[in-house]
Amino acid sequence: LNPEAAYTRKYDKNRIEVLRLLLAACSDPLFSPADEYNPLASRWMSVAVAADAPNASCLFYSLLNTVVSYDPSNSSFGGVPYSSKFASEHVKLVELSAQVLCVLLDCGLSGDPIPFENRHGEPVVPVSEAYKGGFNIFRVLLARIDNGRDLNVLYRGFVRLLRNTFESKNMLLPSSQAKLECYQELLILLWKTLEENPLFLDFILTRCDVCELVVPLCYLMYSARKQPAQVGLVHICTFILLKLSGERSFGVSLNRPFRTKLPCDLPLFSGSHADLVCITLHKIIVNGSYRLVPLYSCFLTVICNYSPYWRSMSLVSSVKLVNLFELFSSPKFLYSGEKAYRHLALLLEIFNNIIQYQYNGNQHLVYAIVRRKDSFGRLVSLTLPKAIHQCNKTFPVSEDPEYDADAADAAQVAALSIQDVDEKGKPIQQEDDATLTTNDGSTIAGIRERFVPTEAWLAELRSSLPLETVNRLLQHLVPVVDDMCERKNGVVDEVEILEVFKDITMVGLLPVPHAIVIRKYQPNQYTAIWFTAFMWGVVFLRSQKPPIFDGKCIELFQVADEQAAE
Repeated sequence: LNPEAAYTRKYDKNRIEVLRLLLAACSDPLFSPADEYNPLASRWMSVAVAADAPNASCLFYSLLNTVVSYDPSNSSFGGVPYSSKFASEHVKLVELSAQVLCVLLDCGLSGDPIPFENRHGEPVVPVSEAYKGGFNIFRVLLARIDNGRDLNVLYRGFVRLLRNTFESKNMLLPSSQAKLECYQELLILLWKTLEENPLFLDFILTRCDVCELVVPLCYLMYSARKQPAQVGLVHICTFILLKLSGERSFGVSLNRPFRTKLPCDLPLFSGSHADLVCITLHKIIVNGSYRLVPLYSCFLTVICNYSPYWRSMSLVSSVKLVNLFELFSSPKFLYSGEKAYRHLALLLEIFNNIIQYQYNGNQHLVYAIVRRKDSFGRLVSLTLPKAIHQCNKTFPVSEDPEYDADAADAAQVAALSIQDVDEKGKPIQQEDDATLTTNDGSTIAGIRERFVPTEAWLAELRSSLPLETVNRLLQHLVPVVDDMCERKNGVVDEVEILEVFKDITMVGLLPVPHAIVIRKYQPNQYTAIWFTAFMWGVVFLRSQKPPIFDGKCIELFQVADEQAAE
């Protein structure tokens, strides 16, 4: 990679037209229905990404350098405010370069990251691999970037461009820094790099501050949570966080203090980047679009993956997590579907991880659990008659649940597979199905029967909820708090209780610590189709001035005319 080579802007207009032509020529997927889409069917794309494609290596590095070398701040213009406004043509070139690169990396099969050299020491592609169906030279080139300097250029480029999403709004002079609009293309490109190049993932987790990526991801998710048109953006940010959270180094890195000021109404807190992720995901759940419901399990899985390494949880995060437990254990959610309790199982696993592995630094969470002890007690004492009564009272026969925990829109949500593994990456086989999906195949059909609790459901709920650790904690600490209140006539400061909790040891009182379970993202054909549809949707919307594609002929997704809809 050579960022300096991308600063020649003499022919930007010509490059823009060539890239628009490439996008139009590579648009085969747009005119194929999603259920019939075949990533290997396009003859044009198979020629464009073949091993002997003319100047493929030159084109790949040229596009990549153009994207990662761009600096949206005013530094490239001598630091003069508003000077970047005069570089609109180059900004368009950067956006089109990112789009073309995403399109070229989308087709075919993953590349082999292991380099192969000929007898002269030159990097080449073996003949047997080059003629294999689904070969993509661009994916191979991306997978084989292994130089530390090149990986750092990639990482710094992604950080600089994604941080522009909030830094452009934090300037003293309004709009003095240009805001880059191609952040969705950058997220797709980041995802492709994480998926294709294992060295890049290891590099950013072990040799970089990955929190620099986490902040813009959380900001974008938080800002887009209420906008139905931005559901795809929240999805891809969630996928990236889920991919990163599957690594132990990510959870350890999130303990770094968070001091960045974001231009949004994020609740004030003093804590780490782990708190930032938790508070962001909580806000999306309680105050986000209804179309994000299928992602709730993914949100909790992200928190669950890094919870064993969460050294000190802020007061705000502690209250938010326990509030979520109260929310998902309420009749409105618990009886909304047969598998609605899976959210509670993940939350309890988060609590157990922190209590058993990070008890000393998390008195705020322990105190929040003690204060809401009744919520946990109601689950322990739940009986079938009580469950049926609560269900009928919450959802009369004439009403359907507002929140359907089992339903998911197959056209909007990718089936996301998550594999349980231990800290060393070895798969963990469980009695039940170890693969979770965000859309249950049995509930895609539009009409479903109203859920009614049964004895089998209650038995499954009890076996799925790991309540023993929290129960042991409450059995020991509730009498301590009650005794303090009795001695001081009910007037006890929270600080005093937290100090008492610091001095109490739970060694020998809690169950034997369970093995740390990390849930890792597993690629499948459904997520691949979703990414293709999302990517082309972004390209289509960003190519309207002037339009490149005829929206009436597109079959990969549905194009709605806003004026016609009104």
